[in-house]
Amino acid sequence: MGRANEVPDNSPGKTAVSSDVIEALRRSLEERIEGEVRFDALSRALYATDASVYQIMPVGVVLPKSRADVVETVRLCARHGVPLTPRGAGTALSGQAICRGLVLDLSKYMHRVVEVNAGQKWAWVEPGVVLDELNAMLSRVGLQFAPDVATSDRATLGGMIANNSAGAHSVIYGMTLDHVLELEVVLSDGSVVRLGELDDETFEARSKADDLEGRCYSAVARLAREHAGEIERRYPKIMRHVGGYGLDRFRPAVGAGRPFNLAGIIVGSEGTLGVVVGAKIRLTPLPKAKALSVVHFTTRSEALAATAAALEHKPAAVEFIDRMILDQTEGRREYTRLRDFVVGRPEALLAVEFFGENEQALTERIAQLEQNFRNRGFGYHYHRAMDSDAQQRVWKLRKAGLGLLMSMKGDAKPVGIAYTKDDYELDFTVWSNGNQCAAADIVPGSGRKI
Repeated sequence: MGRANEVPDNSPGKTAVSSDVIEALRRSLEERIEGEVRFDALSRALYATDASVYQIMPVGVVLPKSRADVVETVRLCARHGVPLTPRGAGTALSGQAICRGLVLDLSKYMHRVVEVNAGQKWAWVEPGVVLDELNAMLSRVGLQFAPDVATSDRATLGGMIANNSAGAHSVIYGMTLDHVLELEVVLSDGSVVRLGELDDETFEARSKADDLEGRCYSAVARLAREHAGEIERRYPKIMRHVGGYGLDRFRPAVGAGRPFNLAGIIVGSEGTLGVVVGAKIRLTPLPKAKALSVVHFTTRSEALAATAAALEHKPAAVEFIDRMILDQTEGRREYTRLRDFVVGRPEALLAVEFFGENEQALTERIAQLEQNFRNRGFGYHYHRAMDSDAQQRVWKLRKAGLGLLMSMKGDAKPVGIAYTKDDYELDFTVWSNGNQCAAADIVPGSGRKI
C-alpha cells in the first residue's frame, strides 16, 4: 500500500466521471438545494481524507440543510451517474467516508435532537448529532445512548449507525444495532422510507408493493432464506462482528414469531444501501454507581490472557491500553495529570469497570477481581478509581490513543488488523501454570475460538 499522498486525485482524465458531467451536477445542485455546494479544489482536498490512511479526491461536496436537500442530491447523483457517499465525522479507520464521487456531509446542519421521550426511553435524532453532545443533553433526565465509541466527542449518530459501532461497554450494552428502533432512509431512487418492526402480515403487504421499498423487503427476505445455510456456516459467532451486510439478523426472515425490521440491514451498511436522515434510538438509564480497577502488566500477552479472567466477574467494560499509547502520552504536558494512576513502566493495562447500586457493593466486586488476578499471577499493580474524576482521567487517556497514534510524525502509521478465528488463536491455557506467553503460543489455523 502506498503512502496517502501517492493516491491519484479525481481531476479530469483520472476518473470515470467526465468534467462535463461534474459541471452539470454542480449547476443542478446549486439551483435546487438550500445547503452548501462545494466543488472548489480546497473543499475537495479537505474531504479527500478521513481517519484512515487513504486519500481519494471527490468530485465535490454537499452539506445538506434538510431531508429535502438529501432527497434532491440523491436524485441528481442518480440522474448524472455520479456515486454518492454519506459522511459523518470521518472517524472510521477503513476509508468509509471518502470516495471518487460526491461526498454528502450530514454533520454541519442535520444535527437536531428532534424529540426525547424519557418515559418510554427513546429519542428521535438527525444523523449529524454528536454522541457526547447528545448524552450531555440526555444526562439531565438520567439517560444515555449507550454505545460509547472512543471518538465520542466528534462521532455522529449517523456514522455510528453506518458502522454499527460498539465501544468499551459493549459487553453489557452491545452494539449500535441493539439500540436502533426505527430509521428514516432515503433510497437510491430518492424515495423516503421509514423502517421499523413489522409483523408477518404487514411484512407480506409491504414486500408485495411495486416500488423500491417493496423490492428491498422481498430481496432481503429471499437472500436470508436462500442462503441460510451459508450464513450459518460463514458468519462469525462473536459479539462484535461488523463485516458485510447483516443478513444473519433475518434468519428465519418471516414466520418465526419475531418482528421483521429492515433497519437491521441498514445498520452497518456504511451508507451503501441508503442515506439515513433520521433515527429513533433506544435510551438506557445511567448507572447509579461506577468503579474502575486498572491492572498493570509486564507483558501484553499477560494482559490479553487476563481478559478472559476479568469477564468471569461480569464487568461493564474491559479495555486494553498498551505501551504504545502510554509512550505517546508520556512527557506531554496535557496528559501528565491523566497519567497519575500509572505505576512503573507497564507494557499494558486493563481497565476493568463495574456498575452497581452503591460504592460498597462495587468495592467488594473489585476486591474479588483483584484477588482472582493475584491467585493466577496476573498483574503487578492494581489501581482503584472509585470517584468520577479519577475514572474520567483513565477513560480520557484511553480515548486520546487514536488521535495520538494517527498524529505520529512520518508516513508510517499504525494500522488495525482483524483476524478470524481460522487465522490465529492466542492460546491462553499457558497461564494455568503461570508461564509467560511466547510467540509460539500463536497457533495458525487452529480454528478454535479465543
